[in-house]
Amino acid sequence: MKLIFDEKALVDLEGIYNWIAKDNATAARAVVERLFASTEHLAAFPQMGRVGRDERTFEWVVPRLPYIVIYEVHAGRDAVIVTAVVHGAQDRDAED
Repeated sequence: MKLIFDEKALVDLEGIYNWIAKDNATAARAVVERLFASTEHLAAFPQMGRVGRDERTFEWVVPRLPYIVIYEVHAGRDAVIVTAVVHGAQDRDAED
C-alpha cells in the first residue's frame, strides 16, 4: 500500500518540529524523522493500529514516542492516509 500524509498531518508534524525546535533543533529533527520512519510500517501493516475514535480511522501509538498517528485505510486506492499526528497528552476532545 502507498503511505500518504494529508495536509493536516503535515501541519501537525510541522507543529511538532517547531515546538521541540524552540529548545533543541537537533532533537526536533530526530523526532520528526522517527515519526516518518515509524509510520512507514503502516504501508505494510495497515491494520496494526486500533480502531480510532471515528470508526473509519485507526490510531497507532508510535513506539518510544508520545505521539499517536491517526490514519485511514483505503483498500480501493491501495493507500494508507495519515490524517493527523497528535501528542498522547493532547486534549483531543477540545478539538472535536
